[in-house]
Amino acid sequence: MEWRCEQTVLNGPEYRTAGALWRRLHGDAVSDEAVLAQCGGAIFDFQTPLPREGEVTWVPLASKHGYLAYQRTLIMLLLCAVREVYGPDADVEVKHSLGCALYCRFPDGHTPRADELARIEAAMRTIAEEKRPIEQVLLDCGAVIRYLREKGCEAEADMLEARPLSGIGVYRCGSVTDYYFGPMLPHMGYVRTFCLTLYAPGFLLRFPARGETDIAPYKEEPLFARVFLEAEEWGEIIGCRNVADLNRAIETGTVRHLISMAEARHEKNLGRLADAITERHPKIRLVCIAGPSSAGKTTFMNRLLVHLWVNGAQPVMVSLDDFYRERVEGESVNYENLSALDVDLFQRLMGELLEGRPVRLPRFDFKTGLRSWSGETFRLGPDQPVLVEGLHALNPELTHFVPGYQCMHIYLGALTQLSINGHNRISTTDTRLLRRMVRDNRTRGMGAEKTLASWNRVRRGEEENIFLFQGRAEEIFNTALIYELPVLKKEAEPLLRAIGKDSPQYAEAQRLLTFLLPFGELDASAVPDHSILREFIGERDGQ
Repeated sequence: MEWRCEQTVLNGPEYRTAGALWRRLHGDAVSDEAVLAQCGGAIFDFQTPLPREGEVTWVPLASKHGYLAYQRTLIMLLLCAVREVYGPDADVEVKHSLGCALYCRFPDGHTPRADELARIEAAMRTIAEEKRPIEQVLLDCGAVIRYLREKGCEAEADMLEARPLSGIGVYRCGSVTDYYFGPMLPHMGYVRTFCLTLYAPGFLLRFPARGETDIAPYKEEPLFARVFLEAEEWGEIIGCRNVADLNRAIETGTVRHLISMAEARHEKNLGRLADAITERHPKIRLVCIAGPSSAGKTTFMNRLLVHLWVNGAQPVMVSLDDFYRERVEGESVNYENLSALDVDLFQRLMGELLEGRPVRLPRFDFKTGLRSWSGETFRLGPDQPVLVEGLHALNPELTHFVPGYQCMHIYLGALTQLSINGHNRISTTDTRLLRRMVRDNRTRGMGAEKTLASWNRVRRGEEENIFLFQGRAEEIFNTALIYELPVLKKEAEPLLRAIGKDSPQYAEAQRLLTFLLPFGELDASAVPDHSILREFIGERDGQ
């Protein structure tokens, strides 16, 4: 056994884990520059045995993998504290994210008081100051399933039973033993910055943004909170609250009923939006639609258009992508920056449209970087709206020439309502990434490796150009579908497995494969033709 680490060669079974290597080199020192390890392309916590040999590099807290490990460890720290305050059988559920916070609730439904949160937070700080160790334990799968059933955790037991494994690696901290989909930090002492805030009927577990050391002031996002809550309540109403419920529906065939209800819910919300646009007085003239990558903007626009036609409106659809400035040969352009748009041209043509004048609209060719013009002339009737879709559609610099009372701003988000279990939520970002990966492979012949390599750049563009203005939205349309991840799993897993260990994207591919592991598979033929999901998986065969 031999490992190369920081130009040092270490031999022997006593250095089998990254933690042992670190202690040999640095003693008990705690460093935010080394919270996980990478070896053979994969990410390891300090407790898991490494491959028999290889080069070990340290993974910092500020990295994506380190930041996710921080959140997982923080959830376990919260669970440890809750059980110290309320007793060994107490529990807490992590429902979803709200910015740099996790919305949590108690399973018994009681709303915590300020003094309760203060006691829990104090217990968390004590555990962190003790640097309470986190150890990984390999347990027999059958024993874990029996234990879960004895504790009444039927959903988790069903999920494991459907995916039989020889053993399950769980984490233990003090008297708490739990399972998390990803590596944990070396011990609780690495979790230093957090706070609990009342947010009835639950509370927020807040933490710093990635790369930051302080918690930013909380920015209320009531629309997002409402949409998440509505989605979760709807999941409870239809009996599909977690992955185990979804897997059971797939196995019994009742998933087709879930699909019909999920699609009908989208249709109902589209109709409500169309009514809001056409019935408001004074009339809405400009509908601005934006959302992050793979939120489903194209299908949403087309389906909203149909509902507006039903209501008697005859809107004009405009894509901001057609208003990019022409590119000089050899010029490199950042299309995610507002300066890449010909804002003056956009405002002039939109003004003419809203005045009822005939207008020809541009078409932009990304390959040549040149603009052409439609042969068709567009003209709005009295009080008819323009639908504008694009990255910068919510940016006030683009649409300030139209009075606010004549505008409606719509944000599209894929706000996943399912959870894996009470302590492992499903990231909305991961859902969008899988959508994009499947679509890129289908429409561009792009492998998963290239999609993963470009994702950080895409996310930066979203932070700078979309999330910054999402608070302007009067409406949020949730494009997530309760059944979509089993469909995406079947499409995405072969793409992820094709990424080799020598790829810089191997660790991220393995993380996503682990994330998809609990889900059953659902064939794409079950997806209706009009579904937003078709934008990513393509049309049915033969169409």
